[in-house]
Amino acid sequence: MKKKFNEDIKVYCEEHFDQLPKLPFLEYPYDRELLNLIKENNLFKQEYYYIQKGDSYAFFVVYHNRMDIFTFGKRALYYPVKVIGFPCSLSYPGYVTNDEKFMLDYIKTIKGAKLVLNVSNPIAHGSYVIGETLPTCMVDLTRGNHGKSYESAEAYFKCFRSSYRRRIRLAIKACDDLEMKLNPKDGRVYDLYRNTYEKSGYKLERLEPGFFEQAEAEQLVFYRDCKPWGFVMLKGVGDKLIFMFCGMDYASETTDLYYFMIYNIIKYAIENKFKYIDLGQTSEETKMKFGAVLEKKYFYANHTNVLLNTAIKLGKGLLEYHYSFPDYKVFKKESEKHESTIF
Repeated sequence: MKKKFNEDIKVYCEEHFDQLPKLPFLEYPYDRELLNLIKENNLFKQEYYYIQKGDSYAFFVVYHNRMDIFTFGKRALYYPVKVIGFPCSLSYPGYVTNDEKFMLDYIKTIKGAKLVLNVSNPIAHGSYVIGETLPTCMVDLTRGNHGKSYESAEAYFKCFRSSYRRRIRLAIKACDDLEMKLNPKDGRVYDLYRNTYEKSGYKLERLEPGFFEQAEAEQLVFYRDCKPWGFVMLKGVGDKLIFMFCGMDYASETTDLYYFMIYNIIKYAIENKFKYIDLGQTSEETKMKFGAVLEKKYFYANHTNVLLNTAIKLGKGLLEYHYSFPDYKVFKKESEKHESTIF
């Protein structure tokens, strides 16, 4: 698309990831197969950048979206935004860099409104506005077990206090007529994904059916009377299991179904020797009741128009995601662990 070289900086900007130089520092999810699949199935315009200056480098993805800039707030205002984010609703940032200041200096020169999502450790940087976005829900399957993974889901849940175990058991009982299948290659799961997407309060991008048909990931699909009622898409990377997507049939009440799906994610993770689960963003309270801990995430926002950038600073509170959850004490204290319990 465009290449710009001078004595100070090299800039590559391409419409296809394959057109960039080979970047050996990239790891999942920034791999060729996944990014090309998303390019085909995310209809927003996407651009892939690689910039370098001396020892400093950055790779980042930009997708163009006319989005509700108050997505994480309580109002609605649609505006064209260049989103620096992973174009697939994962809780990863859309960039990899060894020099965040260098990257932000360059992104600031891109015309218009920019939103850099899922930042873990933001740095103060001139005209950028920094705010909180949706936190990531992380489950440590070694917690309370001397750094080792639990041998079974039952062993993990026995560490929960009785009220939380009881609620999970009720969901399992309510869903005892469901049949779970692994990777059935059922095109109907896309309808479930669309159902959940339409109900979401945090719409950033929507994927097309080809993604769910071709992605190298596991699908757990839950059937009732031969009809898919819910599904989850999972990806294992090293010792971590990543919860990518889910979908449900909302023809009936779905609370128990959602509990049942999360229970089966944890069961699948333990049976397949994963130590950690990235349960993604949203539905934080339910996930916390399964032992998840929230990891804060932030955004950078900037506009090249000085007046509009000032407006962003003044309206920071409207841009941010505000949350305050109870301190769920899911796990038993040491003094309670001797109690004989069953899951």
